[in-house]
Amino acid sequence: MISDNIKILVADDHQIIIDGLKLLLSQKEGVEVVAEAHHGEEVVRTVKNLDELDLVILDINMPEKDGITVAKELKTEFPEVKILIMSTYNQPEFIKNLIATGVDGYLLKNSGRAELFLAIDTLMRGEPYYSKEITKTVIKSFQKSKVFDSPLDIEVSEREKDVIRLIAEGLNTAEIADKLFVSTHTIDSHRKNILSKLEVKNSAGVIRFGIQTGIIKGFDLR
Repeated sequence: MISDNIKILVADDHQIIIDGLKLLLSQKEGVEVVAEAHHGEEVVRTVKNLDELDLVILDINMPEKDGITVAKELKTEFPEVKILIMSTYNQPEFIKNLIATGVDGYLLKNSGRAELFLAIDTLMRGEPYYSKEITKTVIKSFQKSKVFDSPLDIEVSEREKDVIRLIAEGLNTAEIADKLFVSTHTIDSHRKNILSKLEVKNSAGVIRFGIQTGIIKGFDLR
């Protein structure tokens, strides 16, 4: 269902939010809002009926089916379609449940236009995008957790440790490349190697490993 142009479905139970997002997205070149939906069932039905779709911008709190249920269904049936959650919820359990479904990004509704555009560009490059507030919430939650799933004896290089720390700071590939004075291709390779070594699917798993091994520490999480 992926096309050359970025085709987006906007889903929210408040029309004013949909209208606002459509207005913002109309200012981004190469983006087209091809559909909107106001409840969970409508999201799933609309995606099934669209011939081309790249991205669903999805609210969590919707009637008929909540965003978590919708995300699970879409990621099972249409794994190639990116899902960007936009919500007011910043609670650890909501975030971890959504990450577990395989959503590609999570943005708070108080984010600005620039961050929304950055999130879209990041997702369409095949990278996850979580706002810094969401990343902090995940880190805090993992720091309080007493149980960890990943083994601690996995060897990672010093450069991979640097990448893990910068992922925890919420930086994307381009920003990490700038920090480490290397190419984005090099950082992409490090990301893939880290995910493969740790046998995790996303940044949350990387952050969890970094915390439990002590690679990630000393961040200002206020």
